[in-house]
Formats: sequence, structure tokens, C-alpha cells
Amino acid sequence: MDDNWQPILGLVSELKKCDEQNFTTASLAMAFICIDALASLGRAANKERVTRSDFKNWVNTHLIAHESQPYKYRGKDVYAARCAFLHSYGSKAELHDQDPDTIKFAYHDGGKHEYKPEIEKGLVLIGVKSFVNDVVYAVESFLKLCAEDSELRNRAQARLPHVLNTMPFPSQ
Repeated sequence: MDDNWQPILGLVSELKKCDEQNFTTASLAMAFICIDALASLGRAANKERVTRSDFKNWVNTHLIAHESQPYKYRGKDVYAARCAFLHSYGSKAELHDQDPDTIKFAYHDGGKHEYKPEIEKGLVLIGVKSFVNDVVYAVESFLKLCAEDSELRNRAQARLPHVLNTMPFPSQ
């Protein structure tokens, strides 16, 4: 992986630091930002901006829950959760009203997701530790696909200069 990818590697590093420090809210925010950024890099060549469908497609392709998890990610659920969290710091978004099949996310600071559709079909308790881990693996999946697919790689690399890049600043 060349230095062009440093903004993404830095984003993942920040996500991991939040998780290691048990900053649950910051971890969630960084995880959703990470998905947004990667979905934007992977969007079709003819699309100027990332859309809801790009986000959902990215999730459906790359964000895979461990086989032991009772809940498996769906793009529409993760997108609605992202909107609810980032826009209102909550669990309910307009998308939940528009599509009652969209599952709401609540969160806990552990690992295993809790999902009992026989009790509450429309709610999953997301283990943030697992979610963060799954997002990190999803980024790795995307980067692997970029290494294998020159068209995707070229498209994503052309967009990397527009991704936030941070660097150390000398103290005085």
C-alpha cells in the first residue's frame, strides 16, 4: 500500500484508538465516517457525490458480521443507523418511518450483538467493539479489492487527495 492511502490508514488508526480507549460514542462516529469515506472512494466514476445507495452497496459488499453474530448487517439498516446517530444522536431516523423493515440500532460497549426478532424484530443491540472490528475488516476488504481491480483502484486513488489528511505539527 503506497503513501497515497495514508488518509484512509490514518482514519482506521484513529478509529482503533477510540475503540482501545473505550470511547464508545467516538468509536461509533468514526466507524460511520469511515464507511462514508470508503463508499465515496468506491462510487461509480460518473458520480460526483456519494449517495445513500453507494453507502448501502458498500456495506452490503464489505461489512460482514462474524458468523457467530445473531444479526447480519444490511445496508439499509446501517445507513439508517448512521443517519440517526450523526443527525440526531439517536436511534430513529426518517428512514425507519419510510420502511418499517429497517432495523433500528441501539448500542452497548461490548462485543456480541443482541438480536431477538421473536421479541423485538425492529431493534438490534449492536456491540460497538464488534462493529468497530467489522468496519476495520471491511476497510481491509475494500483495500484488497482495490489491489485486485485496477479500475476501482484508479478511481479511488484519484479521489484520495480530497480525503482529510492529518499530520503531526511541530510544537513550539
